Amino acid sequence: MLTVRPFITNRYIAALLPVYGVALTHAYVIVSSPPPQGADMTIEYALLVFITLPVVIVTLGAVYFMWNSKGKQDDDSDENAFDNASAPSETISDEPTDQKTETQPEVDLVTEEEKANHIDKEHTPNRNEKI
Repeated sequence: MLTVRPFITNRYIAALLPVYGVALTHAYVIVSSPPPQGADMTIEYALLVFITLPVVIVTLGAVYFMWNSKGKQDDDSDENAFDNASAPSETISDEPTDQKTETQPEVDLVTEEEKANHIDKEHTPNRNEKI
């Protein structure tokens, strides 16, 4: 890939581009060069058998696999929707939880209580002490 964003996003169609490029190159060579001396075939026959037929078969295969993968993606999305519906809501949540902000108030409360207890201990006499 020469760019970050591909021109063709479907991988099956993108895979057919080199096939068509090689087929056009071979067709040009067949048309521009004379046939072999011992072969009794015409240019049309050579183009049909050696270029058109393989390209049609590969294209049909790509279309079949593309159609077959769409069916699997639809099935997978249906199964995922069912799994997500039966899962607890905590696992489905896509929002990141910021634990620092959630635990911070608890820490602040604990430190405030410790400070208050420490101040109370300093100002109140010990029961065992005699004044």
